[in-house]
Amino acid sequence: MHVDGNAIGGMLNHVFGRDATDVSGRCRECGAENYVGALLVYRAAGVVVRCPSCHATLMKLVEARDEVWVDLGGFLGSGLEPLGEARIHVVHTGELVDGDAEL
Repeated sequence: MHVDGNAIGGMLNHVFGRDATDVSGRCRECGAENYVGALLVYRAAGVVVRCPSCHATLMKLVEARDEVWVDLGGFLGSGLEPLGEARIHVVHTGELVDGDAEL
């Protein structure tokens, strides 16, 4: 069962410091362009955001204690830049790119 991207608006605001539900980007797999608010969101131990066209994974967000891990590897061209806080760690294509955390 899923909800749309608007359901994680608060979490995205915390990570990006702005309303990110109106940001658009392209799916790495099929090239479909969508607004974050139109993406498919699945919640479990973390949040998985999928493309509504091909169901590829676009984003993964995990909150653990006082840290947030964000993987935007499948959501291209969005221009989303996380806040520069040490407790937010960004992963692109499996590699940590903020350098503030230990794997």
